[in-house]
Amino acid sequence: MDEEKLKKRIYAFQFAGILNLFLGCYVLLYGGGVEPGTRNIMLAFFFGFAILDFWFPTHLKKKFAQQQALMQGQTPAGPPPEAPKS
Repeated sequence: MDEEKLKKRIYAFQFAGILNLFLGCYVLLYGGGVEPGTRNIMLAFFFGFAILDFWFPTHLKKKFAQQQALMQGQTPAGPPPEAPKS
């Protein structure tokens, strides 16, 4: 994946996260006419996906950095490899 596609994908996730936050807040503030169980499920759905939409771009950035490091012949940032056991 190149850097331009990564940026577009990150922007798409951020847009979806903002949309989910807006919808979750709408249900929280104006969803009083719905049954409480249904309202709670909708809140969990919208806020849960908002969290994922904002977390996933950080995961994509880390994966992209590791991929770039491997392509350049460097070791990726992370835990050091274990020594062979004798």
